[in-house]
Amino acid sequence: MLDRAEALFQSVKSIEYVCYRASEVTDDELKRLLRELPGAGVTLIELDALEKSGVGNDVAGNGGALVSLCPEATLLLAGSRQTLALAKNTKMATVGYGQLVAEASADATGRAGDNDETDEAVDVRADILVEGFEEVDVQFLDRIMKRAQGLPWIAVVTDRCYLREITMDDLDDLFALYAQPGITDYTEPLYDRPREEQYTRDYIEKMYRFYGYGMWLVCDRESGALIGRAGFSHQDLGDEIVLEMGYIIGVPYQRQGYATEVCEKLVEFARANLSDFGTLNCFVEPGNTASRGLMDKLLFQRTGEVKIGEKSMTRYQKELW
Repeated sequence: MLDRAEALFQSVKSIEYVCYRASEVTDDELKRLLRELPGAGVTLIELDALEKSGVGNDVAGNGGALVSLCPEATLLLAGSRQTLALAKNTKMATVGYGQLVAEASADATGRAGDNDETDEAVDVRADILVEGFEEVDVQFLDRIMKRAQGLPWIAVVTDRCYLREITMDDLDDLFALYAQPGITDYTEPLYDRPREEQYTRDYIEKMYRFYGYGMWLVCDRESGALIGRAGFSHQDLGDEIVLEMGYIIGVPYQRQGYATEVCEKLVEFARANLSDFGTLNCFVEPGNTASRGLMDKLLFQRTGEVKIGEKSMTRYQKELW
């Protein structure tokens, strides 16, 4: 039986097909991944066999038969430029490995002098290059698929909600959340609508895509309704840039344990993925008794007072090691 997090992932999974060449599969961890994918509901397409059968005679060159699969739900594992070329002029997501990683490394050091600039794959780039498949699973591939298609990632799952990336379609609900009484007492309000729209576009492109984390929307697991916002940001203190955790919970959901539930999972996420920062920080205004109580509950340590902008804030920290 699937646990709740896995059941949620299966319900929002985008990836349906994975294409690969058996002749390019030499890594044991890649072989392991290919064995696991059918059990996760993914159909494998082996390109060498497809071409030999004659069904995929038009595969080479422009994706041909692969396009009919449903390119928005298809991911190509490419170990060579020739295989990667199959994604040209399609909407397939792509993961490069093997020869493609070696060539990228050679290009970076200026040692690649034998590339044929007329090769049809030269102008095709993989969405991501991986040196090995030890930590690659269906969720990893699905995230590459979502990123290629501009779909939001689910980053954190709790008992009652999930945290996902914002999209432009969420702005009406976000403005409604911030309009609730008391929400902006201790957090910055949104910009006016046109500026907030531009800020959101930039945030999706530059924060999520570059760092893979940020401030997320908190959604109810049953209804999908927006109930809050939580996640991470970078706070510049002048002499250091630190990792900050922030959260807001909508008025109808306050005093029901949601903030504790969400922030406990955020601490787990930070320890698993962001431990290089050393500490996780929260900055609380003097009158914010609810957040002070939450800091005590989460065992954050009060470490002093800092000034952020024009506000005097109490700094709380938790070690991530």
